[in-house]
Amino acid sequence: MKNLLLALITALLLSLALAQTITIHTHFQDESLNWLQQETARFEAAFGVDVEIVFVPVGAIVQNMLLNAPVGQGPDLIVPVPHDQLGALAEAGVLASMDQYATAVYLGDLTAQSRLAFTFAGRLFGLPMYVEGPALYVNRDLVPEGPNSFDEFLAIAREHTTAHTFGFLQPQASDAFYFGYVWLRGFGGYVFGRDADGNLNPNDIGLSTEGAVRGAEFIQRLRHEYSLIPSGVDYSVMHGQFLNGTAAMINNGPWAAPDYLAAGINFEVMPIPGIDGGSPFSGFMGVQGIVMNEFSTNKVNAVNLAKWLIRTDAQVSLATFGGRIPASISASQRISDDPIIAGFAAALADAEPMPNIPEMARVWAPMETALSLILADPYADIGAILNDAVREIRGN
Repeated sequence: MKNLLLALITALLLSLALAQTITIHTHFQDESLNWLQQETARFEAAFGVDVEIVFVPVGAIVQNMLLNAPVGQGPDLIVPVPHDQLGALAEAGVLASMDQYATAVYLGDLTAQSRLAFTFAGRLFGLPMYVEGPALYVNRDLVPEGPNSFDEFLAIAREHTTAHTFGFLQPQASDAFYFGYVWLRGFGGYVFGRDADGNLNPNDIGLSTEGAVRGAEFIQRLRHEYSLIPSGVDYSVMHGQFLNGTAAMINNGPWAAPDYLAAGINFEVMPIPGIDGGSPFSGFMGVQGIVMNEFSTNKVNAVNLAKWLIRTDAQVSLATFGGRIPASISASQRISDDPIIAGFAAALADAEPMPNIPEMARVWAPMETALSLILADPYADIGAILNDAVREIRGN
């Protein structure tokens, strides 16, 4: 009897110890992983709770959660997850709502886009950490000043399109829609509209509207009228040309900045100037944040860790370590003297959070095909091509 009681007590203590351990799945590497390890170590010291960090590639992190969370084998937290994956996770029932844990002070310190990005069906399903998206990189050795207007942007791009340099590059052979959306949106197109409650409406598709057609016409003109963006330019070509100092301007995201800094490129990040003094062009914004497993048996500790990782000091240090653009307004203000972060903050100020509903998965391939056809033929019927793409997105 005594042995049985001892065994039960031992099992209980072991289960309590295991429950105290918070498991994180992360796709972070290098400096960002170092940051996460340092912050979790501070949390462990402050709260007396162990944290286990497990690396999972970004391409597998969502599927892993979908498969393992319902059977009790998923992580307590994902740190972080791209917000465009939120809809699939929320619809599957594997995410815990964060509404009850997000204070008014915390929500008030977030940019409006980051709050919107982690809201699905009217509920907050994650705590935003940082934002990302394309902006204009300008090589200051080739372009000492400007562009300060849209006309100047085009003039500089054409001036530096020579036998040895490229004036302006953005991917066209692949990733055409992600990077080209800046023009579609800038001229009035949109992916999905919103209903009266602010929820994305997958039946309201704005990729063949008059504004979208004008944006696609401009993309076509970039190649065939302005002689910019030659055929075959994909992301690696664009990145390589700027890395080599042979591209004057490119449209790229903050993830590329460390490579350019390491290569000694003298560059500035800024918004693409708007037409006739209007609002700057801006396209998609990605937001990455922390989500919690609905099936976690350790929610109290997991929430405390999530809040620890998104506090202002932590976001400032993440920006310093990994060059991430904070979702926190107060954190952004504290590092506003960093020219790269300030440049992206300005460029993304009016950017559109990439739709987080599952229907977005049906958009990419038809729009990639549509833009490829439009770029290939200066006489292409743009309206007809976009109408075909929208019909395919709808499944008709």
